[in-house]
Amino acid sequence: MHVFSIGDTNFEVDVAKSRVSLEARVDGMREINIKVEADDDVFIRLTEDDDAPWSWALYPPSFSLQGLLVAGPDAAPVQMLAVDAGNPHCESALYMMEYRDVADLRLVELSAQRLAVTGKVDFFGKSLPFVIDMPRTR
Repeated sequence: MHVFSIGDTNFEVDVAKSRVSLEARVDGMREINIKVEADDDVFIRLTEDDDAPWSWALYPPSFSLQGLLVAGPDAAPVQMLAVDAGNPHCESALYMMEYRDVADLRLVELSAQRLAVTGKVDFFGKSLPFVIDMPRTR
């Protein structure tokens, strides 16, 4: 399954629009760049009713994590990595009508087979958990 959930709503992942890269650098570090887009069709279905919890949104959510540096061999999976929100060398955000800061961001797994990320995001003063869990196809 391709999970992109906020709170108890699964917007699913649009695999065709989403990108994950883990590139080796000359300094021995690896750079992680992630862009995950929610599925447009699922979003439309979830928001077509005016009383739906997300009906205020015009576009599906997206998540990005750019420029995160990690040590380790090229083929080694990254697991259970807490991402420091104050890291000046990387940026992370969840976009849904505006950029929203994420907290408690954890890269649960980034391997050849799977991407799994968890965290919390603020919507109108309420902290909601979010989860991304998808198989890697590229």
